Amino acid sequence: MKPILLQWGPITLYSYGLLMAMGFLAASWQAARAARRWPGAPPVPEDRVVNLTSAVLLAGVLGARALFVLTHADAFHDQPLEIFAIWHGGLIWYGGLLGGLVGVLVYARRRRLSPLAVLDQFAPAAALGHAIGRIGCFFNGCCYGVPTTAWWGVRFPGHDEPVVPTQLVESAGLLLLFLGLRQLQRASVLRRPGTVFMVYLLAYAVLRFVIEFWRGDQPHLFARWTPAQLISMGLGIAAGIWLASGSQRNGAHLPSHRGAH
Repeated sequence: MKPILLQWGPITLYSYGLLMAMGFLAASWQAARAARRWPGAPPVPEDRVVNLTSAVLLAGVLGARALFVLTHADAFHDQPLEIFAIWHGGLIWYGGLLGGLVGVLVYARRRRLSPLAVLDQFAPAAALGHAIGRIGCFFNGCCYGVPTTAWWGVRFPGHDEPVVPTQLVESAGLLLLFLGLRQLQRASVLRRPGTVFMVYLLAYAVLRFVIEFWRGDQPHLFARWTPAQLISMGLGIAAGIWLASGSQRNGAHLPSHRGAH
């Protein structure tokens, strides 16, 4: 792997940081593009997209790092300054999701917008940025999988045998999710704010739950599940219930054709 792409004097370019920056730019571009093709007035106009994505990025990174530090506290006892060294890796997506949601809620409250409508606009962008960020994890050598003898195994520095490249598997899944969510950004779906975001939440929860069986760097709770799997189960169930309740309400309002010929 190649955690450092370039060193020139005191300047060091980390692959993880570069891919994070690329993910941010791609997410901003996608959210702005969504604003241009939005049916009607978009929740966040194109000229304000970067303002929101910047705030959400900052809140997300803080949340992702905070959750990582809380779940790996022993690793920072002897090196407390490493808590701030995010360019070395060590961000948990679900912590970033929580931080990002706080950023969206604050923005929506100040602008008097529907938070769910804003999330619908940015859900595909989040999946795209996350997919690019996972490639940064691959170059950095973090978030690796369990040992494998399969042809797709990758040998990371510090590992005696090849491991499953879970970073690339997740990145591919997120790219497919991004493409699917883009197709949902149409008037018939957006009529109920929050639908696109809840589909994103449900689909990612399933993806992450499955991938965690291959992760080799995660602690296990109750001798079986990783913390990310437990969070995935909770979020997936909640999103599924929300989506199902909307389908039932929509079905209840369909006109009856019984006896009408």
